[in-house]
Amino acid sequence: MVEEMLLVEKRGYICTLTLNRPEKRNALSPELLAKLEDSFCNLARDEEVRVVVLRGSGELAFSAGFDVARLEEEAIRRRTYGQGFFDSCLTALLAYPRPVIAMIYGYAVGGGLELAAACDLRLAADNATLGHPAARMGQVESYTLIQMFLRLLGLSRTKELLFTGRTMDAQRAKEIGLVDEVVPARDLPSATYKLASEIAENSPLSITSTKLILSKLLEHERPGPLLAAELDAIVLRGDDSEDAREGPRAFLEKRKPRFVGR
Repeated sequence: MVEEMLLVEKRGYICTLTLNRPEKRNALSPELLAKLEDSFCNLARDEEVRVVVLRGSGELAFSAGFDVARLEEEAIRRRTYGQGFFDSCLTALLAYPRPVIAMIYGYAVGGGLELAAACDLRLAADNATLGHPAARMGQVESYTLIQMFLRLLGLSRTKELLFTGRTMDAQRAKEIGLVDEVVPARDLPSATYKLASEIAENSPLSITSTKLILSKLLEHERPGPLLAAELDAIVLRGDDSEDAREGPRAFLEKRKPRFVGR
């Protein structure tokens, strides 16, 4: 029997979503992203759930990012439909009306870091490693993702994160605002569910209203249709570039990429 790649567990007012591909460090495949998107859409209609905890299976990784072997599928979907599997999932996560807490063990890099950043709160184990290697993979990120990091980190830190492609430890991630709290690995579940329970005991109307107001206040930062189309075109050119093909190819061949800037 094939094990489910996304585990859904409800206990009282709290629902835990577990990315369950431990053999791949919980890498994000199109199928896993589709299941995660469906779960957030379904949970949005479930008023019994007041808090969602998003985590990876095991303690080696929250998620090591998008499955590199499947990146071309994501690029094709973006070119064809204007939105990739990851974009659709992120839209559902950002639209979810109640709090989402990321519980981060081990690696949260690339798409894994993006998922965590889209959550409302992030708790990390002291052994966590976070980073975004898009520049090292020849990838161009969507303006939605870049804007999300800009809100969290500010301009200079966002440039440092995305220009260098470096990874950082949990303490450094907390210093720059990428995570909210760092705890010993053995204490991460208890700290996460203590926070989730504290939130769940409060007025759901107050919390959902506050989250909605915060979202509306940020809407003025979104680009208008003309600018959005221009930014999307930049991303699509990146998807169709030689650098975008070379990065994943070099990764899979375990060699240093040879980027040509086109």
